[in-house]
Amino acid sequence: MKRKGFWIATGLLVVPVVIFYMLSAGSHKFGTLPIYGERIPPDGVNQKDTIYYQIPNFEVTDQTGKSLTLQSFDDKIFVANFFFASCQDVCPTMNRRLARVYEKYKEFAEVHFLSFSVDPMNDTVSVLAEYAKHYDADPKIWHFARTKSNEDVFKIGQGFLLPVSQEDKTIDHSQQLIIVDKQKRIRGVYDSFSDVELKRLEEDLKVLLYEYHHPGK
Repeated sequence: MKRKGFWIATGLLVVPVVIFYMLSAGSHKFGTLPIYGERIPPDGVNQKDTIYYQIPNFEVTDQTGKSLTLQSFDDKIFVANFFFASCQDVCPTMNRRLARVYEKYKEFAEVHFLSFSVDPMNDTVSVLAEYAKHYDADPKIWHFARTKSNEDVFKIGQGFLLPVSQEDKTIDHSQQLIIVDKQKRIRGVYDSFSDVELKRLEEDLKVLLYEYHHPGK
Protein backbone atom coordinates (compact mmCIF):
# COMPACT_ATOMS: atom_id res chain seq x y z
CA MET A 1 0.00 0.00 0.00
CA LYS A 2 1.18 3.50 -0.70
CA ARG A 3 1.48 5.43 2.52
CA LYS A 4 -0.98 8.27 2.01
CA GLY A 5 -2.43 10.88 4.29
CA PHE A 6 -5.92 10.09 3.05
CA TRP A 7 -6.28 7.34 5.68
CA ILE A 8 -5.14 9.32 8.69
CA ALA A 9 -8.71 10.75 8.97
CA THR A 10 -10.65 8.54 9.90
CA GLY A 11 -16.03 -21.52 22.27
CA LEU A 12 -16.40 -22.50 25.05
CA LEU A 13 -15.20 -19.50 26.95
CA VAL A 14 -12.37 -20.61 29.21
CA VAL A 15 -11.13 -17.62 31.13
CA PRO A 16 -7.45 -18.07 32.01
CA VAL A 17 -6.16 -17.31 35.47
CA VAL A 18 -4.50 -14.20 34.07
CA ILE A 19 -7.92 -12.75 33.26
CA PHE A 20 -8.96 -13.20 36.85
CA TYR A 21 -5.98 -11.21 38.09
CA MET A 22 -6.19 -8.54 35.42
CA LEU A 23 -9.92 -7.98 35.50
CA SER A 24 -11.11 -9.06 38.94
CA ALA A 25 -8.38 -8.30 41.44
CA GLY A 26 -8.48 -4.96 43.19
CA SER A 27 -10.97 -2.17 42.68
CA HIS A 28 -10.72 -1.14 39.04
CA LYS A 29 -12.41 1.99 37.75
CA PHE A 30 -13.15 1.07 34.13
CA GLY A 31 -15.08 3.36 31.85
CA THR A 32 -17.25 2.32 28.92
CA LEU A 33 -16.08 2.29 25.33
CA PRO A 34 -18.05 4.25 22.73
CA ILE A 35 -20.12 2.51 20.04
CA TYR A 36 -19.30 3.73 16.53
CA GLY A 37 -21.59 4.10 13.54
CA GLU A 38 -25.06 5.44 12.84
CA ARG A 39 -27.64 4.57 15.48
CA ILE A 40 -31.42 4.58 15.48
CA PRO A 41 -32.93 6.14 18.64
CA PRO A 42 -36.01 4.53 20.25
CA ASP A 43 -39.39 5.76 19.05
CA GLY A 44 -41.09 4.97 22.36
CA VAL A 45 -43.68 2.75 20.69
CA ASN A 46 -42.33 -0.14 18.61
CA GLN A 47 -38.70 0.35 19.53
CA LYS A 48 -37.80 0.73 23.18
CA ASP A 49 -34.01 0.80 22.92
CA THR A 50 -31.45 2.44 20.68
CA ILE A 51 -30.38 0.23 17.77
CA TYR A 52 -26.62 0.46 17.27
CA TYR A 53 -24.72 -0.09 14.04
CA GLN A 54 -23.49 -3.65 13.55
CA ILE A 55 -20.90 -5.04 11.16
CA PRO A 56 -22.72 -6.70 8.22
CA ASN A 57 -22.06 -10.36 7.48
CA PHE A 58 -19.12 -11.40 5.30
CA GLU A 59 -17.63 -14.61 3.93
CA VAL A 60 -13.87 -15.11 3.67
CA THR A 61 -11.31 -17.92 3.67
CA ASP A 62 -8.40 -17.90 6.11
CA GLN A 63 -4.81 -19.15 5.82
CA THR A 64 -5.86 -22.72 6.63
CA GLY A 65 -8.53 -22.81 3.92
CA LYS A 66 -11.30 -22.52 6.49
CA SER A 67 -14.40 -20.53 5.55
CA LEU A 68 -15.25 -17.76 8.00
CA THR A 69 -18.33 -15.58 8.36
CA LEU A 70 -19.27 -13.01 10.95
CA GLN A 71 -20.99 -15.79 12.88
CA SER A 72 -17.61 -17.50 13.27
CA PHE A 73 -16.89 -14.78 15.81
CA ASP A 74 -20.01 -15.23 17.93
CA ASP A 75 -19.14 -14.70 21.61
CA LYS A 76 -15.80 -13.24 20.53
CA ILE A 77 -14.18 -9.82 20.59
CA PHE A 78 -11.94 -9.33 17.58
CA VAL A 79 -9.46 -6.83 16.23
CA ALA A 80 -9.66 -6.27 12.46
CA ASN A 81 -7.39 -4.62 9.90
CA PHE A 82 -6.68 -4.57 6.16
CA PHE A 83 -3.40 -5.44 4.39
CA PHE A 84 -1.92 -7.30 1.43
CA ALA A 85 0.98 -9.73 1.44
CA SER A 86 3.14 -8.09 -1.24
CA CYS A 87 3.02 -4.68 0.45
CA GLN A 88 6.53 -3.57 1.40
CA ASP A 89 5.98 -0.46 3.51
CA VAL A 90 2.84 0.12 5.59
CA CYS A 91 1.48 -3.42 5.91
CA PRO A 92 4.51 -5.19 7.41
CA THR A 93 4.94 -2.42 9.96
CA MET A 94 1.23 -2.39 10.80
CA ASN A 95 1.10 -6.15 11.30
CA ARG A 96 4.32 -6.22 13.33
CA ARG A 97 2.78 -3.67 15.65
CA LEU A 98 -0.49 -5.58 15.77
CA ALA A 99 1.53 -8.68 16.64
CA ARG A 100 2.55 -6.94 19.87
CA VAL A 101 -1.11 -6.74 20.86
CA TYR A 102 -1.67 -10.32 19.72
CA GLU A 103 1.17 -11.56 21.95
CA LYS A 104 -0.42 -9.93 24.98
CA TYR A 105 -3.93 -11.25 24.31
CA LYS A 106 -3.46 -14.60 22.56
CA GLU A 107 -4.19 -16.49 25.78
CA PHE A 108 -7.57 -14.82 26.13
CA ALA A 109 -10.09 -17.24 24.60
CA GLU A 110 -12.53 -14.43 23.82
CA VAL A 111 -10.10 -12.28 21.81
CA HIS A 112 -9.36 -12.99 18.13
CA PHE A 113 -7.65 -11.12 15.30
CA LEU A 114 -8.84 -10.85 11.70
CA SER A 115 -6.67 -9.39 8.93
CA PHE A 116 -8.41 -8.96 5.56
CA SER A 117 -6.31 -9.07 2.40
CA VAL A 118 -7.26 -6.41 -0.13
CA ASP A 119 -5.54 -8.39 -2.90
CA PRO A 120 -7.57 -11.61 -3.23
CA MET A 121 -6.25 -12.36 -6.72
CA ASN A 122 -2.67 -12.76 -5.47
CA ASP A 123 -3.11 -13.55 -1.79
CA THR A 124 -4.06 -17.20 -2.11
CA VAL A 125 -4.49 -19.49 0.88
CA SER A 126 -0.92 -20.73 0.53
CA VAL A 127 0.43 -17.17 0.30
CA LEU A 128 -1.49 -16.17 3.42
CA ALA A 129 -0.28 -19.27 5.28
CA GLU A 130 3.32 -18.35 4.53
CA TYR A 131 2.69 -14.71 5.40
CA ALA A 132 1.16 -15.62 8.78
CA LYS A 133 4.36 -17.44 9.75
CA HIS A 134 6.21 -14.12 9.86
CA TYR A 135 4.08 -13.16 12.87
CA ASP A 136 3.98 -16.57 14.58
CA ALA A 137 0.22 -16.37 14.25
CA ASP A 138 -1.85 -19.20 15.67
CA PRO A 139 -4.48 -19.77 12.92
CA LYS A 140 -7.10 -20.50 15.56
CA ILE A 141 -6.65 -16.97 16.93
CA TRP A 142 -5.22 -14.71 14.22
CA HIS A 143 -6.91 -15.20 10.86
CA PHE A 144 -5.37 -13.84 7.65
CA ALA A 145 -8.29 -13.93 5.23
CA ARG A 146 -9.09 -13.48 1.57
CA THR A 147 -12.33 -12.74 -0.26
CA LYS A 148 -13.46 -14.04 -3.64
CA SER A 149 -13.23 -10.70 -5.44
CA ASN A 150 -12.19 -7.08 -5.14
CA GLU A 151 -15.85 -6.11 -4.93
CA ASP A 152 -16.18 -8.22 -1.77
CA VAL A 153 -13.16 -6.40 -0.31
CA PHE A 154 -14.81 -3.03 -0.96
CA LYS A 155 -18.05 -4.17 0.71
CA ILE A 156 -16.23 -5.48 3.77
CA GLY A 157 -14.27 -2.25 4.08
CA GLN A 158 -17.48 -0.25 3.96
CA GLY A 159 -18.99 -2.57 6.56
CA PHE A 160 -16.14 -1.74 8.92
CA LEU A 161 -16.59 1.97 8.11
CA LEU A 162 -13.12 1.96 6.53
CA PRO A 163 -13.57 2.34 2.77
CA VAL A 164 -11.20 0.47 0.51
CA SER A 165 -10.49 2.14 -2.84
CA GLN A 166 -8.78 1.22 -6.08
CA GLU A 167 -6.36 3.59 -7.83
CA ASP A 168 -5.24 2.29 -11.21
CA LYS A 169 -4.21 -1.28 -10.37
CA THR A 170 -3.44 -0.55 -6.72
CA ILE A 171 -5.98 -1.16 -3.97
CA ASP A 172 -5.55 1.38 -1.21
CA HIS A 173 -6.69 0.72 2.34
CA SER A 174 -6.65 2.00 5.87
CA GLN A 175 -3.87 1.62 8.42
CA GLN A 176 -6.45 1.68 11.20
CA LEU A 177 -7.14 -1.15 13.65
CA ILE A 178 -10.73 -1.83 14.69
CA ILE A 179 -12.17 -3.45 17.83
CA VAL A 180 -15.47 -5.31 17.26
CA ASP A 181 -17.43 -6.50 20.30
CA LYS A 182 -19.54 -9.63 20.82
CA GLN A 183 -22.62 -7.81 19.50
CA LYS A 184 -20.72 -7.10 16.23
CA ARG A 185 -20.46 -3.38 17.06
CA ILE A 186 -17.40 -1.21 16.46
CA ARG A 187 -16.01 -0.14 19.83
CA GLY A 188 -12.68 1.43 18.89
CA VAL A 189 -10.64 2.77 15.95
CA TYR A 190 -6.86 3.15 16.29
CA ASP A 191 -3.98 4.40 14.14
CA SER A 192 -1.61 1.44 13.96
CA PHE A 193 1.40 3.77 13.53
CA SER A 194 0.86 5.62 16.79
CA ASP A 195 2.40 4.21 19.97
CA VAL A 196 -0.19 6.10 22.00
CA GLU A 197 -3.03 4.63 19.94
CA LEU A 198 -1.60 1.12 20.16
CA LYS A 199 -1.42 1.41 23.94
CA ARG A 200 -5.00 2.68 23.96
CA LEU A 201 -6.05 -0.37 21.93
CA GLU A 202 -4.45 -2.67 24.50
CA GLU A 203 -6.16 -0.87 27.36
CA ASP A 204 -9.52 -0.77 25.58
CA LEU A 205 -9.44 -4.54 25.07
CA LYS A 206 -9.01 -4.82 28.83
CA VAL A 207 -11.94 -2.45 29.36
CA LEU A 208 -14.16 -4.47 27.03
CA LEU A 209 -13.26 -7.77 28.69
CA TYR A 210 -14.07 -6.21 32.05
CA GLU A 211 -17.40 -5.01 30.66
CA TYR A 212 -18.40 -8.56 29.73
CA HIS A 213 -17.17 -10.15 32.93
CA HIS A 214 -18.62 -7.49 35.23
CA PRO A 215 -21.95 -6.50 33.62
CA GLY A 216 -23.71 -3.63 35.31
CA LYS A 217 -20.62 -2.22 36.99
